[in-house]
Amino acid sequence: MKVRKNVYELSASDMTLHWYSKAVEVMKQRSINDPTSWWYWGAVHGYVINTSTKQFWEVATDYPPKQSTIDSGFWNNCQHGTWFFLPWHRMYLYYFEATVAKAVVEAGGPVGWTLPFWNYCEAFRPGISIAEQQQAMTIPPAFGDSQGKNADYPGLWLEGRVNYVLQKRYVNPWPALDETVFTNTSEDVNFGGGITGFAVSGGKKGQLEQLPHDVVHGYINGAMGNTKTAALDPIFWLHHANIDRMWQVWVESAGHSNPASSDWLNFEFDFHDENGEVQTLKVKDVRTTEQLNYTYSPGYPEMDAESPNPPGRAAENVMDVVGASNINTDLSHDLSALALNMVPQGRRKSRVSMAARASVNQSKTPKRVLHVNNVTGTGNPCPVDIFISGDGSAALDDEHFVGSLGLFGLEDASTPGLDHDGSGLSFAFDVTQVIERLSKQKGWSEDKISFQFKPQLPRQGEKVKVGRVSLHSELR
Repeated sequence: MKVRKNVYELSASDMTLHWYSKAVEVMKQRSINDPTSWWYWGAVHGYVINTSTKQFWEVATDYPPKQSTIDSGFWNNCQHGTWFFLPWHRMYLYYFEATVAKAVVEAGGPVGWTLPFWNYCEAFRPGISIAEQQQAMTIPPAFGDSQGKNADYPGLWLEGRVNYVLQKRYVNPWPALDETVFTNTSEDVNFGGGITGFAVSGGKKGQLEQLPHDVVHGYINGAMGNTKTAALDPIFWLHHANIDRMWQVWVESAGHSNPASSDWLNFEFDFHDENGEVQTLKVKDVRTTEQLNYTYSPGYPEMDAESPNPPGRAAENVMDVVGASNINTDLSHDLSALALNMVPQGRRKSRVSMAARASVNQSKTPKRVLHVNNVTGTGNPCPVDIFISGDGSAALDDEHFVGSLGLFGLEDASTPGLDHDGSGLSFAFDVTQVIERLSKQKGWSEDKISFQFKPQLPRQGEKVKVGRVSLHSELR
């Protein structure tokens, strides 16, 4: 069985990245119409020509592609905002890895090349040093840095990346791994995404797609910040290998399981293999990495399947809206504050704060979920950080941090087309713990709840608009 290894644990004599760079160069020499070319594999994830994408595509061999290639049904197939997000990308990596491995042999390398993973989540391992955290969050040196390409690995460089070192809050694995259900249909959050059919830009994102997946894409930015160019960046594949690994960690943990629905299990996707031949896989064929004859080297986080997780909640928690802002809000390049219009006390079927629960003799903490819906815009913005307050202040610190809008695919989701209605992206955040903590502080009032939106590295020509922000609480 093949073992995908942590890129930062490869030995000094290991040639994995050397041959990856060589294979990328070989694949880039092939025609964009060739299913084994670098360009074709990038377009399977997404392809469009506009002002922000043309620079990445016009350098492709035999550009522009034939219309028959564009219309073949193999391009623009990435699954996002759906319960197919994880299985589709697992299949994508599987056939890509095989294609690279064959190109490695053609370049004079060994048989059996294996894709490594970039474990930025290592930054959350208890007890590691600041230097070790920084290394984990840094794009591996072989891929270049802000000063330019690494001359020893020219194939791994792509111009336009905005950030080479991630922020720690952008690589937190626990909001996703703490979720106990893969999917649901309620207003509650889930691990793997909402129930859909084929969905290039679906609706409800799972927590793993939201963080760290989307936020890492958006923060690195450049080609990585756009679904129509992301897979052209060689770091894309190491990022997604880590996301794939986290799915395996989650499903191997006690109390977790993949969907049992035949609508999920029997859904099929088509890809080209390393020989350019069409192959079809069903979701049920990729529920575990072992089914595809590979696994991952041990790394953080790694849950013990024998240890019970904290007791989970029901898959379908009934949630009640306790407050919302129902006006379109343009996010400024600095800071945007958004106060909620709270449902009058007499009409609230659920309460937000600890004090309110005590007054009605409730002891169990209800789950609280923040929804940020119909986020539309232009360009490839970096993430937008969200903070909460309940006393009229605007504290932008870790204590008040809720989460980040990873705006990966924003422009695509904002444009009506065959695959989506242009209503934008939607996000959900479990804010139970932060509200629980802040509600104990002096001056907190659930009638004064507001959210502050802080963009990271705003740039000219980028616009972001939020359609609706709403706070939901579990009924008790």
